[in-house]
Amino acid sequence: MMKKSNINCMQWILNHNNNNNNFRMISTLLTFAFFVISFIYFSESIQIVPAIAQENNQQSQGTQTREQIVQQGIVTSTPDPLPGHEAHQSITILRLKEGNPTYQGTLTFTASKPVEVQILHRNMTQSTGNATAAATTVPTIPPDFGTMSILPLPGGNVQVVSSLVLPQYPEEATSFSASLPFAGNGLALHDLEGDEFVATYTVVADVVGSPQRADDIAIAAPENQATEEEEEEEDGDEEDN
Repeated sequence: MMKKSNINCMQWILNHNNNNNNFRMISTLLTFAFFVISFIYFSESIQIVPAIAQENNQQSQGTQTREQIVQQGIVTSTPDPLPGHEAHQSITILRLKEGNPTYQGTLTFTASKPVEVQILHRNMTQSTGNATAAATTVPTIPPDFGTMSILPLPGGNVQVVSSLVLPQYPEEATSFSASLPFAGNGLALHDLEGDEFVATYTVVADVVGSPQRADDIAIAAPENQATEEEEEEEDGDEEDN
């Protein structure tokens, strides 16, 4: 009877040890699986977060540096507001803005008269060499190169040059339509003859920021030097004769 009892006790101990081993094995496997899943999850999170941050940053930068304008209208003309152009008629589409932003886009229009497209280039000024001061000096262009009409705006510290682009309209047209790309600081329809007109237009433009000045104007020779060179040329011609 004692022997049977001892055998049963040993079997119970063995079974108990096996159960403990199985429990330890299952616990180890569960712990390992949890570790693997956690590692994969956090690795993906680390990769996703910078990507989202980079995308948001790019979107934020794009919003700060670029704005799009989509505009339509039917407008009647008024006298041109530029100094000296009061006898002309114009329709302002994109106005000059503070900070001197540049517009780049496409204009499509139909007008009742053969109008020009007026593109304004602002701040036609000469660098003063002072990085902290605004350049307010109109550049001096030697007369040998011809003339350019640089118009001062009210206030005396800003100048513009007006580019007038005349589209090729069909002969004997009763309405005048065109579509063309442009880039500048302002945009208008314009009539040099001063005739009043009406126009409908669509403009799609990006505001691409302020332009960087890249002037390269030759320096005129002093008058004495120019006179001496002319005299030398005349003397040379007389010797040849």
